[in-house]
Amino acid sequence: MTGGIGVANSVSAFIERKRRVIAAYKALGASSGLITRSFLLQVLIIALLGIGIGLLAGTALPFAAAGFLGSGLPIRLDIGFYPAPLLLATAYGLLIALIFILWPLGRARQIRAAELLRESVDGPTRWPPLSFAAGSILSALILGLMAVFLSEQPRIAAIALAAVGGTFLVFTALGLGFRKLARSLPRPRRPELALALGNIGGPAGLARTVTVSLGAGLTLLTAISITDASMTAELKTQLPEKAPSHFFVGINKNDFERFSGLIAANAPGSELNSAPMLRGQIVALKGTPVSQVKAPPEAQWVLNGDRGLTFAATPPADSEVVEGAWWPKDYSGEPLVSFEAELGRALGLTIGDSVTFNVLGRNITAKLANFRTVEWNSLNINFVMIFSPNTLAAAPYNMLATLIWPNSDPAGEAQVIRAVASDFPTVTSVRVRDALETVNNLLGQVFTAIRIAGSVTLLSGVLVLAGALSTIRARRIYEAVILKTLGASRRRILFAHLAEYTILGLATALAAAAAGACVAYILLTYVMEISFYAPLASLLQAAIFATICILAFGLFGTLRVLNAKAAPYLRAE
Repeated sequence: MTGGIGVANSVSAFIERKRRVIAAYKALGASSGLITRSFLLQVLIIALLGIGIGLLAGTALPFAAAGFLGSGLPIRLDIGFYPAPLLLATAYGLLIALIFILWPLGRARQIRAAELLRESVDGPTRWPPLSFAAGSILSALILGLMAVFLSEQPRIAAIALAAVGGTFLVFTALGLGFRKLARSLPRPRRPELALALGNIGGPAGLARTVTVSLGAGLTLLTAISITDASMTAELKTQLPEKAPSHFFVGINKNDFERFSGLIAANAPGSELNSAPMLRGQIVALKGTPVSQVKAPPEAQWVLNGDRGLTFAATPPADSEVVEGAWWPKDYSGEPLVSFEAELGRALGLTIGDSVTFNVLGRNITAKLANFRTVEWNSLNINFVMIFSPNTLAAAPYNMLATLIWPNSDPAGEAQVIRAVASDFPTVTSVRVRDALETVNNLLGQVFTAIRIAGSVTLLSGVLVLAGALSTIRARRIYEAVILKTLGASRRRILFAHLAEYTILGLATALAAAAAGACVAYILLTYVMEISFYAPLASLLQAAIFATICILAFGLFGTLRVLNAKAAPYLRAE
């Protein structure tokens, strides 16, 4: 989307440079259709060259990255030449080009020859002809349908597409709002600020271009930064406070009483929680083999391979029955099972359905008795599936235990681990803090990769911004010539431009920081269900980056404007 805006700006600038050529063609009798087809062909050839360069770079990048990424990834990279993705990328590129090429070409088609011959950099705002607007909209619809229906996860693709479109509309509206606000504000007494507000509110103002080109990338990076900080804080502070200190896996049920005594002797003041555990695999849902069940991607994992199973007479801690009812403590009827609510519903299960499990080579069909919500971030013992005790009590199983030791110290924990290893060599001990640290490191790598991907979006926005500043250079030179003629100094013009760019940068950064914080809040609160934490650094990075970018490119463009001589322009007028 951001790159497409850059394409539209470039096409507009290209047409602006060719004003006299177009006017000459029209004066010599060339039809608007002939001129439009000629320019459309030129722009499409350039677009195809750009697409070709992108395909070559995209094909070469995995080979270049494999050398230093391959050993750090948990999966094997199967790098090769795959024509289908390249053809799909070509189609996407052409559609994006058409979306953003047809609109400015259509607007240029409406300009009369007399207007093209004038030197004025302003003109009435025109809409493209209906055929051009329809072509642009149709290309956007085809692009959206391809992105959704050719994706392996259409729902996620549709949400992402809606988010991209929504972001574009929001920042377009913000840019127009900034322009309208600049027009309505009273003019400051300082000429520099008055010129800055006049430029922002003018018909060729940069407000919309700046907010759209930088806003999306800054919103993404702000949301990523806040999400990363919130998850890190959750893992390092909140989870360790309420999480067990150790997990013990593989305790023989006949040795559990002796194991409990060892823990009590070596960890005074601690609490040991336990649950029976064995492995089993779902083989049928409602009588249908799982090989024929089309589960959604977020639920497919539970059907793949063995899963941890348990049985209990009462609901475990940190879970709540939200549909159906728990079985009585002395229940002895047909096998019953309790399912985690979100996963069970994703599999299409309802209360009363049958679920068949293979446990130690024996198929057991249980009736779904209830759905539970589970507070997984407590890290206490819990299972997706829990059976009534009469279903699995006679099966061979081991015990899973957690140790909660509030006042533990490293020496005491080490003593417990040594004692368990000495007396129960088959029991696996897992220190929760070590596991959380490993998870935190993995998340750090994931967020680094996401930041790199997000930086590509931001880089595209920066390039679009640079292009937009280049397209208005003719207008800025024209204005600077008039101001110099009226007695304005180079210093005053420079300060006016810097004030304009600073206002736009800070306004865009504020909007992007607010939007990114809102996105992160929704994601953290309603999807991940963890506490929202927005450090000041995550919010300031948007303001700093946006302001530096626009000031750097703006200052470069302003110096070129100020170096332009007034005499040639005055003689031309």
